[in-house]
Order: sequence, then structure tokens, then C-alpha cells
Amino acid sequence: MIDENETPTDAQDKIAKAQRLYAIDDAHWSEIYTKAADDLYFQSDAEDAQWNGIDIQDRINSGRPALTIDQLGQFVHQVVNDIRMNTPTINVIPNTDGDVEKADVRKGLIRKIQQDSKADAVYDNAVEFSVKSSIGFIRVDHDFEDADSFDQKLMIESCINPQAILIDSTSIEPDGSDMQHAFVLDTMTGAEFKREYPGKDAISFRDVENTDSDGDNEKVTIAEYFYIDKKKITIGKRVEQSFDGMNFVDKEIIEEVQEGVEYTITRETYDPTVRRCKMSGSDVLEETTFPGKYVPIVPVYGEIGWAKGKRHLYSLIRKSKDAQRLYNYWRSLETELLMKQPNAPWVVAAGATENYKEDWVSPDKSMVLRYDTVDSHGNPTAPPRREAPPTIPTGIVNAARESVDDIKATMGMYGASIGERSNETSGVAINSRKAEGDVATFHFGDNLVRSITHVGNILNSAIPEIYDTARILTILGDEEEIKKVGVNGEMAEEQDESVDLTVGKYDITVTTGQPFTTQREEAAAYMKEIAMASPEMMQVMGDLLFKYQDFPGSQAVSKRMEKVIDPKLLEEEGDEQSQEQQVIQQLQEQLQQMAQALESKQADEQLKRDVEQGKLSNESKKVQLEADRLEMDKMKALGDYSIKETNNEINAFKAETDAEYKDVDSEIKVASTALKGIADLQQSSGDQADVNQEREETYGYD
Repeated sequence: MIDENETPTDAQDKIAKAQRLYAIDDAHWSEIYTKAADDLYFQSDAEDAQWNGIDIQDRINSGRPALTIDQLGQFVHQVVNDIRMNTPTINVIPNTDGDVEKADVRKGLIRKIQQDSKADAVYDNAVEFSVKSSIGFIRVDHDFEDADSFDQKLMIESCINPQAILIDSTSIEPDGSDMQHAFVLDTMTGAEFKREYPGKDAISFRDVENTDSDGDNEKVTIAEYFYIDKKKITIGKRVEQSFDGMNFVDKEIIEEVQEGVEYTITRETYDPTVRRCKMSGSDVLEETTFPGKYVPIVPVYGEIGWAKGKRHLYSLIRKSKDAQRLYNYWRSLETELLMKQPNAPWVVAAGATENYKEDWVSPDKSMVLRYDTVDSHGNPTAPPRREAPPTIPTGIVNAARESVDDIKATMGMYGASIGERSNETSGVAINSRKAEGDVATFHFGDNLVRSITHVGNILNSAIPEIYDTARILTILGDEEEIKKVGVNGEMAEEQDESVDLTVGKYDITVTTGQPFTTQREEAAAYMKEIAMASPEMMQVMGDLLFKYQDFPGSQAVSKRMEKVIDPKLLEEEGDEQSQEQQVIQQLQEQLQQMAQALESKQADEQLKRDVEQGKLSNESKKVQLEADRLEMDKMKALGDYSIKETNNEINAFKAETDAEYKDVDSEIKVASTALKGIADLQQSSGDQADVNQEREETYGYD
């Protein structure tokens, strides 16, 4: 509400300043809004909407057809609906002193604000206005959560009458983020004004003259005026030591010089406050502040152009209107000529049909048309004949077709863009032609992305002021699941730490793409595209593709697909049998095989000495190679083990495996001893009994 201490002069000065700014903005936007209104009317169902006023009136007065066959609507719907199918998503990322957890909470809160505000419909409404008339608007507001609450919430709202909004004419950013003020006009009856603002004069903001003398049905226009009030401040930077002795930079606002404090650098800047005033032509009716640092009005422009510093905005159909008018004219003329064909005149000799007037009044209804074969002088007369009906000149038909081509050319959208058949035969060619149309109108969707990004900035800037109390918030997760989060000191169930929304800096990004309710649906769609492009990938991820589907039986199909997929691809990180255990098991199996090999070789000791020595030599080399390989496998296992040792459970596992490694070492030593004995045996020239005795002593084998 207004400050009770504010003097009438202050209020009048504020109104006078606002009206001066409004006049400047109105002069800037007047031509743009006039053309935008004409674009909207052109697409209406009014009889004369797509005609030149004089031409249609002349045709109506003379009883000639004046057809309206709209060709523009299909192109408008194509562009708008393409944008609707790629709804932008607001993301929050931490800046200097922010963190990921708080950024996720802000993102979830913004997602909940959008859901509660039905933001999809708001964005669709704004972009439809921008496509149809070159400009639409989105606004952000705040209110109490409900009638009994003292907590507030942020909202995103539609603007159903863009021409009731005037923004700062000096703003040049495509999202309006640099505007310093804006006006939102509202019109009400005199009776409504008196109920809303008793004791105030019903004088319109735009018209300084009284518009309501005594009549309650007269209209009164009030203005909701936003402006940024910048307070000049000085900030300083000084270096101090933290508790651990490290230097850090402390920035603070210097309201007055503090003794003993030395700043390394100071500078002047501005602290912005967004003011909101509702005013009539004579009174400031309400005055509050708006949270954050941005004017909460966001324009959504169509096509933007600048010429000599003057802004120009264009709708999708702006440059196609003449072609549409021509199309209506040529099709009307074609229809007119076709209508005249059944009414072609008859050529009859004078007096030949006078005795049969009733038949010839409506010749189309008569089964027999009679005439006199002689005239009044008794001379023979020729039978009546009908003149050839007027033909439709091919130029008219061609002109109508060319008008359609002109409509497409002025928009940059061709047949494939709206699903028409053309001379392309391959899918690649059709998609390429469609892509040309998408690129030609890409700026409409791109401007919406910029505007939604600024909506995110407004919300992000206002969150610390609106959500500044300790409470439990409901947010939406990435899978659209509802979460409860305690903020500013409040704690929700299973929450380790409260989230402080009043601190930290965060940035806003926006991503576009096909909208998905959950990331599960998004993953399923991407995997489906991969499988269609590379069918062989079904042998790699077929189980996952069906796992993320929601049709009946998808999970059963997923389990069946697991049976035909390489088991190595199905191993998960948390598998109980780790790689280290597998290596140890392989070592043990190899040692057993080596022992069995040695035992099997002993059965051949009855062979001749030279043959036996050759076999022993061969086996010695094999055993040596096996031992070397085991030693290398052991070293590799130890290396892999040391890399993966990350927690206490692994440490305990290491203690167990060390004992197993000692057993392995012992067995390797036994094998080495055996190898040495075999080598000695090769050099020995003793007889067979000595060899047998040596074996018995070494292996205990007889």
C-alpha cells in the first residue's frame, strides 16, 4: 500500500513522471502494436479480414462472390505446434558460492512453480501471439500460498492482451532483461473502481480528464507501474586471515567508514529495488516492492529487425498477407466465372418464342422448349441456339496457384514442412526439405527460449526473498516425483541438513527438446532411436530397451533378452565375485593343473633314460613357463588389487587374500625345488635306481 506519510505533491510527481514515460513508450510501440493488431484481425473469421475493404464491398454490393480460403492457418499451427513439442526446461547450476545440492533444490522448486502455474500453457500462449502478431508476454508474480497462510509463493502468469502492456522503449535485449520500467494497463467499470478504491477519483491513467463523472458504467483505466529504483552504494574489498591462516577476500557494503578497517579497493555501484505502483490519473492507489532485481514482465518477440535504431517486429504472416489477398481474389473470380456457365444466353429470332413465354421464362425447368418455325412475315426461322459458356482463362488458375507459392516463399516454408507430398522420393530428401522450413522459422522458438531463460532468472532472483522463512517445501525431482525438503532451518524426514535458500549465487540455463514426463521415458526414446539406426545394438542393450518401456509384458521381454546377451555385459558393479577373487581362483586352478601335470609325468619314469631325460627337459620348460606366467598373473592381480582397494571391506579382503598368496608362494617354491631336482637329474649319469631314489626322497613317490 502507499506510504501514509507521502504528501500529495510526491504522489502527483510520481504520476506525472510515469505518464511522461508512458507517452514515450507509447510513441515507440504504437506502430508495432497497430501492425500486430492488424495481423490478428487478418487471421480472424471476420468476413472482410483477408480482403481489401473497397474490393470486398464492391463485390458484395454487386452480388459477386467474395471468398476467403485461408492458407495461413496451417503454417501458423505448424510453427506453434513444433515449438510446443519441444518445451524448454529450466535448469539451475551453482555459481561462485553455490553448491550442487542447493541448485537441485532450486531447480525442483522452479519445476513445481511451473507445474502449479500451468506454465506450459503460459509459454504456448506467449509464443502463439509472437507467431501470429509479432509479440507476446509472460509475467511473474507472487501471492500467499492460500487464504490462511502467511507464506508466499511465486507464480508464472499469462498475458491475454499483449497490447495492454508497454515496456521500456530503451530496452534492446531480446528477452527484455535490461528494461528499467514497464506498464500493465487494466480497465474496469466505474462501479468496480469505487468498490476497489473507495474515496478515490475515477480518473483514467491514460486520460487525465475525468471519465466517470456520475456514470458507473464508464470505463476507468489504471496502470500497474513497475520501475527499478537504484540506490547508489559503495562496496569495499579487504583481505583477512581465516582460522587456518589462509588469506581470503571479504566484500561488503560500506555504509560508513569503520575505524581500523583498511580496504584494498572500493568502488561505487547500485543496489536495485523493484517498485510496483498501481495508479490512476490522479492517485497512487497501491505501492509495494517486488522481490529480486528484475522487472517481472518478459516479452516474447517474433522476428526482430532494427533500422536506424528503430525496432521492427514481424509476425510469421506479416509478409504473406498480400499473397493471401490475391489468392482469395483469384479464387473468387474463378468461382464467379464458373457460376455463369449454366446461365449462358440463348439466341432466338424475334417473335419465335412469343407464343411460348411460359416455357422460356425458366428454360432449365422445361422438358420441351417450343418455338415458331416462321416469323410474322411467314418466313422460316432458325431454331434457337445457346451461346457457348464463358471459359475460365488458364491465367486465373495459374495466378491462384502462384499465390499459394508466394505464401510459402514469403514464409520460407514449403510443402514438406507441412506434410504435403512433393517430388522428393527418399526419406532423407523429405527431411532435408522439412529442415529448410524449420530453419526458416527457427527464430520464433529461439526467442521463446531466451524469454523462458529470463523467466528463470526472475524466479531465481526472487526465491531468496519469497522463500525466506523456515518451512517444508514441496518440489519436483527429475522424474516428476514429489519430494519434501526443509529449508532455512526446517528439516524434512530423512533429511540430513536443512537447505538455506537465502544464500549462494546460481545461474540459469535452458535446454530444449522433446518433452518427457520422466527421464525413464527419455532414456527409452533415445535407446529406441539407437536400435532403429543400428539394429545390431539390440544384442548389446535389448534388455534395457524393453526394461524402460511401459507396455504390458515389456519386463518379461526384457528378461528373455538377457538370456541372449553376452553375460559379460550383464555384470554389475556390485557383483559379489570381484575381479580379484576371479584372478586368485584362476591361480589356484593353474597350480592344481601344474601338480597334476607333474604327477602324470612321473608315470613315464620306466622309459629309457635318454627318452626320459628329453621328456623331463620338455616338461621342465613347460613348468618354468607356467611358473613365470603364474608369477606375472600374481603381480597383475596384486596391482589390480591395490588400485581397487578403496574401503575397509577391501582391506579386510586383502588380509584374507595375503594368506592365500603365501600358500601360492609356498606352492611355487615347491615347484621351483622340483624343477631344480629335475635339472640335477638331467645332469646326473647315475643309474635308474639312483633316479628312483631321488624321486622318492623329493616327492615321496615310489
